[in-house]
Amino acid sequence: HEDQVVLKVCGRLTDGWVGELEQCWRDARAAHPRSQISVDLRGVTFIDQAGEGLLHLMHRDGASFLADGLMIREVVSQVTGGSK
Repeated sequence: HEDQVVLKVCGRLTDGWVGELEQCWRDARAAHPRSQISVDLRGVTFIDQAGEGLLHLMHRDGASFLADGLMIREVVSQVTGGSK
């Protein structure tokens, strides 16, 4: 779809990789301002606090997430307000 941009993330979303994803996200927003941003986290094995913070920002900006695995789905649920 032209109206959707997918950012595929693999491995651990920690430390320097958080900044890398943030830069990719900001570049995608600038290049495709009217597109929905979807973040594919199905290849992610761990998300640290900084990674969660970035996902919160992305969610507030309208990004959606694809998640797999119990821990990653729980993080996404917390980020998106899916669990109390």
